[in-house]
Amino acid sequence: MTDVVESLPERMRELFAEVVGAHDPVLLSSLMSHDEPTLNERLAVEDILATEFSKALQGDWEPTDRGRRVDEILGAFMLKWPINAK
Repeated sequence: MTDVVESLPERMRELFAEVVGAHDPVLLSSLMSHDEPTLNERLAVEDILATEFSKALQGDWEPTDRGRRVDEILGAFMLKWPINAK
């Protein structure tokens, strides 16, 4: 079984684990134990990554390199596991 973190592109995994783990270690552990995130986990990851992105904006509102990487991870995560409003 490939877990949620392993399902992301390899270049994104370390930063994903760092950011999510710093905000919610229980969530990260859960994501590493199954192959698809629940809706609540998807919402939590989206919130965590969006918050982290907002912290990585420069004075001119342009993202730092870290901010661009977090944004790329958020995009990849949301494409793979979209939050479908029903």
